[in-house]
Amino acid sequence: MLGVFSLGSCPLTMRHHLAFQVKLEDVLAAPLKLRSAGIAPLGGDREPIDEPVVFAWGPAASVFFDDPDGNLLEYIAMLSNPPRPELGLVSWSKWQALHENRRD
Repeated sequence: MLGVFSLGSCPLTMRHHLAFQVKLEDVLAAPLKLRSAGIAPLGGDREPIDEPVVFAWGPAASVFFDDPDGNLLEYIAMLSNPPRPELGLVSWSKWQALHENRRD
């Protein structure tokens, strides 16, 4: 999957947004790897993060970051859990905690 978005097509404040579907383990490792390269890992509202965020309506785990030109890039991994749109956007640890207590 490759998603390409331009100004106005997405609620995130940006010039352009390019998403790359990767393995879940790559999304989980991304915050540390990005930070070690001097790149700030970002969440869905462009806030600094230490772990991926989960778009619960997908569901999908994501980590965003800016390229040198200010374009927003995203690593995304689709999750096998059922969608939980009522949760909106949550942290990876919250998503995990919710699913440890459920039998989906």
